[in-house]
Amino acid sequence: MTAPDRRRTLASVALLLFWAAGQAEPPVDASTASADLPPSQLRPLAEAGLEPGPTKGVDRPQAGDSAPNAAAAQAGAVPTQWPTQEAMADVASAIPKADDADRRRAAGGEPRHAPGREARLHQGLDWTFCGPASAGGRSVQAPSPPAPGTPIDIETGTLTYQQDTGILTLADGVDLRRGGERVSADAITYDRTSGAIATTGETLVERSGVRLIGDRALLNLETNRGQIEHVSYRFSGSANLRGTAELAELVEPSLTRYSDLVYSTCPPGDNAWSLRASKLRLDRKKGIGVARNARLRVKGVPVLYMPYLRFPIDDRRKSGLLIPTVGSSDENGFELVVPYYWNIAPNMDATLSPRYLSERGLMLGTEFRYLTRHDQGRIEAEIIPNDSQYEENGARWALSLEEEGRWLGRLSTALDFSAVSDDDYLEDFGNGLDITSTRRLLQRGSATYHGRGWSLMTALEGYQTVDPTITPAQRPYGRFPQVLFNLSPVELAGGWVADLNAEYDYFDHNHIVHGQRLAMQPALSLPLRRSYGHLIPRVTLNLTGYDLTDTAPGQAGSPHHSIPTVEVDGRLVFERSTELLGQTAMQTLEPRLFYLYTPYEDQSETPVFDSAELDFDFANLFRSNRFTGRDRIGDANQITTALTSRYLDVRTGEEMLRLSVGRILYFADRRVQITGPTEVTDESPVAGELSARLFDGWRARASFEWDPAEGADQWGRRTLQLGYAGPKAKQLLNMAYRFDRGATIENRYETTDLSFRMPVSKQVEVVGRWLYSFESDETTDAFAGIEYGQCCWKLRVLGRHFKNRPDSNGSTSVMLQLELAGLGAFGSSIDSFLQREVYGYQVD
Repeated sequence: MTAPDRRRTLASVALLLFWAAGQAEPPVDASTASADLPPSQLRPLAEAGLEPGPTKGVDRPQAGDSAPNAAAAQAGAVPTQWPTQEAMADVASAIPKADDADRRRAAGGEPRHAPGREARLHQGLDWTFCGPASAGGRSVQAPSPPAPGTPIDIETGTLTYQQDTGILTLADGVDLRRGGERVSADAITYDRTSGAIATTGETLVERSGVRLIGDRALLNLETNRGQIEHVSYRFSGSANLRGTAELAELVEPSLTRYSDLVYSTCPPGDNAWSLRASKLRLDRKKGIGVARNARLRVKGVPVLYMPYLRFPIDDRRKSGLLIPTVGSSDENGFELVVPYYWNIAPNMDATLSPRYLSERGLMLGTEFRYLTRHDQGRIEAEIIPNDSQYEENGARWALSLEEEGRWLGRLSTALDFSAVSDDDYLEDFGNGLDITSTRRLLQRGSATYHGRGWSLMTALEGYQTVDPTITPAQRPYGRFPQVLFNLSPVELAGGWVADLNAEYDYFDHNHIVHGQRLAMQPALSLPLRRSYGHLIPRVTLNLTGYDLTDTAPGQAGSPHHSIPTVEVDGRLVFERSTELLGQTAMQTLEPRLFYLYTPYEDQSETPVFDSAELDFDFANLFRSNRFTGRDRIGDANQITTALTSRYLDVRTGEEMLRLSVGRILYFADRRVQITGPTEVTDESPVAGELSARLFDGWRARASFEWDPAEGADQWGRRTLQLGYAGPKAKQLLNMAYRFDRGATIENRYETTDLSFRMPVSKQVEVVGRWLYSFESDETTDAFAGIEYGQCCWKLRVLGRHFKNRPDSNGSTSVMLQLELAGLGAFGSSIDSFLQREVYGYQVD
């Protein structure tokens, strides 16, 4: 508005108020008002409820107001109900008549939602994401109406006031603002008594997070309700979505309703998919959208009809049916899952998943999760009452329990329990190589008390064996119970440090020797640490005693031993400045010696409850015992020599390259073994590892075991890994080669593993994995898929061939998933599958 226009409007408001105060002059049209009216003839504007200035402030009438508000106050309090259609029509009748352009537009001569309107709808609002914004499941603050008494600021070209009705008629472009709300139109009629507003011409209504543009509107500033005809709408902030409707109703600041509408979360100008419905209710307070008689269109083609559809408009948890999952495989046939999500409480939820398998029958699955002040847990179960593909009768089921807790500040609990109905269950219903190749299921619960410098843990541990090739005598022991005491290192006089751990176990087994074991390991060390290295001598005493049942003839029932261990660990660190790949770096050279002495003691009469030989790798060169557990204490008289070199980025301290090699020199034979003869070699194989950050996003790792004394087969174990991760994990490449000669043929393996995620264009990317076994000379798992889509939608298609054991024929399956931002995903859960199978894969 130009300066003369603003002066003219100010003079018009002043003349109207002067007349409303009781003067004899009739109502004055603002277009004829003089800007030179003497100030002495003007009543103070504040007394009439208006503020002077280019933007005028208007307050609704209150009890006790002076004329002209007094008449309205005497008639009754300000109305609190939404005005009737008749009352709104009375207000609308005072609006200036539509011009020819308005009539042509209303008659359909011009597009109702013209490009200019679309640009205005999105002006100043970005679209950096599609659909709901991620809030981590937190509650979204619902918008609230302006506080009572919030002033109304008005900019207008002309203004007319009618004293007998209390109606303000604003024309020639009107912009009305109250707090965070805004109404803009060609003309507005405002009833100060009821708070009713009627607009004509293109009307913009804006509230917190929602903007609407229509042909005309009926609103009420008292009740914050209203309706707009032929409307385009846009949500922003917590969600980006848009659409058009024949009628929009403003029910509450957080609730809107639409009739004969189009809804989409695609950016402006992109009509990849839309939802057409007869009715739509968007409740931002609850975060829910409800559509009736909805027709889903993809590229304008109807693909699905739903008489009732409930969907989220933010990422809060909400009860209701989830998008069904469909798929097929050779073993299970056609598969359909229709999950129902139950948001029981803010800290508790459940998912019920009826699952139809055409080749097997109906399965019911459920998952229950909870979170309290003290603990969190998950219960997952599924059951198929009658599996038509399984020879044995009866129900088949699976159960999994997990819990972690912290009680009274010092007591922690943990539970990890899994069970299945039969040995074949995981092979029939598992969907990953790590699951279907599982040979036993852990069943463990523990409670730990954390004292000041000590801890005491009590646990019960058992296993369910699901490999039918394992004999009863080969099944693992259960511990009922396990009690473990740990004393944190205690500093003594002269720099000495003492520590202690003790363990009591009752090992249970139905077929072989079992019984009790008590073990203690007190230790004393004198650590000498400097910036250039360390020297740490340490003495440990290994005390173990047994009380056994069902021993073999001639085997002692209560064997015991006391075995000392002496070790000395020394390391030096040398540094120099250098460059690596053109970057300034600091190189270190770190020689390390580790001497270990443990005298031999015959332990052949003690059972092997929980001991096993450690894998030979670089980290294990510096362990004081070559066995796990406490049943075998390896005899040793040896020294480990190792050398490590690192390149560190001087700016960030990040490790750019690390290379480590080492081997053990033996001064005596190793007579203590679990299986096999005494080891008599003088030197161990060479163990090494490499870690490198090659370039931006590129990482490499390698580990190896090399024994020159083996002749032709010198490599005992080797692993090579190369990976790349682009920005936001949009590009992924993982390559790995793994080989282990193994102590037996059954433990030998040699595999390659390749997985990738590669964009072909902005809309297309491919993903896949290939796992190949050289031992069986075949592919054990392979899948490839393509993803095509944009911000608001994605289509994923994936094919997979999978073998859960070498002698199986394998199964082939095809998965299809359509994901619509803000509406859900239809089809198989390919996104979850890829997160599990492709290292580093993240869903957008």
